[in-house]
Amino acid sequence: MNALSKTDAEGARVSMSCRRDDAAICFLGASQIFSDTVLRTVEAEISPAHSLRIGDIESFRRELGADGHFEGVGALCTLVADEAHAEALLELAEERAPLLDRVKLIIAFEDDRFGETLMDRFGARILARQISLLPMNLNLTTWLLSLRMIVSGGHYIPPALLRCRPAEPPGAERRGSMDPDEVAARSGLTPREAEVLGMLASGQPNKIIAGQLSLSEHTVKLHIHRIIGKLGVSNRTEAAIWYHRRGGA
Repeated sequence: MNALSKTDAEGARVSMSCRRDDAAICFLGASQIFSDTVLRTVEAEISPAHSLRIGDIESFRRELGADGHFEGVGALCTLVADEAHAEALLELAEERAPLLDRVKLIIAFEDDRFGETLMDRFGARILARQISLLPMNLNLTTWLLSLRMIVSGGHYIPPALLRCRPAEPPGAERRGSMDPDEVAARSGLTPREAEVLGMLASGQPNKIIAGQLSLSEHTVKLHIHRIIGKLGVSNRTEAAIWYHRRGGA
């Protein structure tokens, strides 16, 4: 990750749990991935929450109290797990509900193929539990922006991974997902507008859409205005509903 820039996610509202002086953002995994520098940067940029690293799931279980607090640190508001602990986080989310229901859960990954496999195997659970997937190969500015958006109450999955078909529970009816060309064919949108719609429907704010597509925020707003007009809906929420009702990711 590259140079640091202090930025806020568009329209972000930090949850009460992460506004507290005793709030804690826990990184579950190896120091090679979640280095001391990463922890210090996160603590400086996502204030007032404290950052801590726990190396393995057994230690995490021991250290997190039944009330969701770490002794001497504070209340868990965000849990970020590395690739090695991805499945453990999914299991933990089910096992410790409702304790973790108000905690933002994130799986951080370095290999894009890992993210694809994760969505293919566990996509339905990831979407149902609002678990975010955060690439570690972003530049620091974009990475921090994405993390701040998640901590502030958002849900982030890279657009490319939303094209992976999520695994459904046994017996569930599976709906198809649409790629941008299919969205364009059904809606009369341009391919770029269809791509923006897919990201909008996954809950991405304009800043994230602009960064991912190398566009200005003004251009993204123009695309969204045209999308709303072409779909005959009133706002971006109705546009997202249109997308999901037609089999979007």
